[in-house]
Amino acid sequence: MTKQTVLILWAALCGLLLSGCVATEGGLVQTVVVTATPTAQPEGAKIVLRVGTGDSGEGLSPHLRIIEQFEAENPDIQVQLEPVGSGDYYARILTQIAAGDPPDLLQIGDDAVPMFVDKGAFLPLDDFIASEQYPLDTSIYLPGVMAPGQWNDAQYLLPKDFSPLAIYYNKKLFDAAGVAYPQEGWRWEDLLATAQQLTRTSADGTVEQWGIQLPGPWTTGFEYWVAAAGGQLIDAEGTTFAGYLDSPEVQRAVQFYADLYHKYGVAPLPADMNAFGGGNSEFDNGKAAMRLFGRWPQAGMLQNPNLELGVAPLPAGAERAGVLFWGGFGISALSEQPEAAWRFLRYYVGAQGAEVWKDWALPSVASVAESSGLAADPIEGVWLAELNHLADRAYVFTPFWGQTADPALRRVLESVILDPTADVAALLATAAQDAQTALDDLRP
Repeated sequence: MTKQTVLILWAALCGLLLSGCVATEGGLVQTVVVTATPTAQPEGAKIVLRVGTGDSGEGLSPHLRIIEQFEAENPDIQVQLEPVGSGDYYARILTQIAAGDPPDLLQIGDDAVPMFVDKGAFLPLDDFIASEQYPLDTSIYLPGVMAPGQWNDAQYLLPKDFSPLAIYYNKKLFDAAGVAYPQEGWRWEDLLATAQQLTRTSADGTVEQWGIQLPGPWTTGFEYWVAAAGGQLIDAEGTTFAGYLDSPEVQRAVQFYADLYHKYGVAPLPADMNAFGGGNSEFDNGKAAMRLFGRWPQAGMLQNPNLELGVAPLPAGAERAGVLFWGGFGISALSEQPEAAWRFLRYYVGAQGAEVWKDWALPSVASVAESSGLAADPIEGVWLAELNHLADRAYVFTPFWGQTADPALRRVLESVILDPTADVAALLATAAQDAQTALDDLRP
């Protein structure tokens, strides 16, 4: 969804969902939220809960299985799943909220949490979590997976699924070259040396095999490089980009990333700058030895005859760091049945639900990861271990990240990928200034 669409729909929210847009000094607006009053059910009637999800197709199977189990144990509640099979999921739920008729539970991705919560779309969950009748022991969760659902020191969403970043590698190519598999403790210098050993060129200089496939100008994935360099993209108060987005640490990260493409020639240029992850196919085709990405395509890779798949931890730069990608569920502020919604939510993403999710994604509950053998698995265990090295992503400091610095950082990455002579320091200085101007225009 475009940022313009988001702004338009939030403007609609002010008029339709929220009780008022109050004029303040400077012509800005302050949103005042009105939450729904719980509706009393006729005696013996089932409570109907609506659950919105962006999943579709086979991805609905775990939802439906959990719902079936929950309804068998809770005969007073009927759960109605509302998937968005096509189109823009966020646009759909924003429209539903603006019309005053959203599902009781909503699925949201990590970087959208600040925007939705800041506008009052979700109920805080802390009182539900600590309730006497239906408490939730949050210590059941794996490290780091609760944090993306928090905003302003309150918990608004609980984890559905997640993926860190890691390095895929093709054992066939490593074995053919006699190169050791990457292990925990390796560093950027080792990544480069390994990629150089695995890059092969023909007599005419044409690259026949690449050392590593990188995800192009994908800004959220690039936050790993920033964190590993010891940098951050915005200050902790979420107000300043100068000295952060253009810091020496971020410069080092951008320069090393660009050098993998140009100076060292170990990574193919993106096939499509606008495609998620660069749109490349070299790794899948057996023409690249490594790939930096999330867990999402792993199931297909395991079936790919070109690959004998391994997964390695991220290499350290100045620091050992990684970043998390996450989806979770929260209770709509307009739900008329918040207690029933909480009963389902704690089941949906608790230990019972995790026993189902584990067959489709990494489970968020530690005991399920252990008992299912995932933690000890040579591939899945790498993903789980990355949770011990997470750095905060930039969106957690400001709800305006996507409208300010994200496009500015993308312009930097596009420039250094397309132009081997690009001045990294100058590009980042301009990006910091552009991001700051955009932020100052948006902040109240």
